Amino acid sequence: MKLIFSLIMAISGLLSGLDEEPAIPEEIEKIDLNLTDNEYAMTFFALDQGETAIIQGKDSTILINTGAAEAVELKAWLRLYDVKKIDAVILTKPAENLQDIVADYDIRRVIAGEKTQEDVRSALNDFPEVEISSWSEQSKDMVLNEIEISVVHENDTDRSELDLLIKIHDKRLLYITSSSEELKNKLMKVDASGIHLIKAPVKGLSFDVAKHLDPQAVILHERYEKKAEKEMIQKFHELWIEVFNTAEQGTVTAKFTENNHEIFPIKNFVHTKN
Repeated sequence: MKLIFSLIMAISGLLSGLDEEPAIPEEIEKIDLNLTDNEYAMTFFALDQGETAIIQGKDSTILINTGAAEAVELKAWLRLYDVKKIDAVILTKPAENLQDIVADYDIRRVIAGEKTQEDVRSALNDFPEVEISSWSEQSKDMVLNEIEISVVHENDTDRSELDLLIKIHDKRLLYITSSSEELKNKLMKVDASGIHLIKAPVKGLSFDVAKHLDPQAVILHERYEKKAEKEMIQKFHELWIEVFNTAEQGTVTAKFTENNHEIFPIKNFVHTKN
């Protein structure tokens, strides 16, 4: 099989200064996804608190959300993926550490829902060079050459959560943040052709939605203990949907070429290295 990324191994971990056991495998110093022109990757990080993802091209990076209030763990993952500069941040929910991330990664654009614009502008008052963009339902934007993102739903709460449809080449991904009956009804109306991947909380989906969208994989980010949640995950399996959970399997990366895509938990490669 073609090598889809490279691991540079190290003796000590990147998070050795933290008191808790590091979520990042200590053996790895760097991950090189070997992206060429017209290849992209989307990585869903396994964070102890909060959620975040990055979309990477050969020379570009988009960050979705900023994780927990303390950005130490996120920054360690970004170092691991050799991210030194971020082109834009997309906030699908309010952020707690936006100033820190903007300052450290030379970010020039921040995108957020309409209801959080005042908070974002206040947080970035000391960064006049940053362009602040407002997205609402039906907004559509080309964030990179081959990547189009549209808003399929903006919830009605003060949190202003955005649910996104991401198109990479001819592959389509849903990045779901909120959960409501209104959202589920809208997802039932989404054109299901070419939906390869859904990142969502279990409560943001239903059996009917999963059956309609028929993705190849679902990515979760929490541990689910309730009976109804476990039953929903079992239904994913019954629909032949592959399930990845960053809370259990660690960070997951999906790599997209013009012709195909691959999804892999990083720790699988750490445990099989030779």
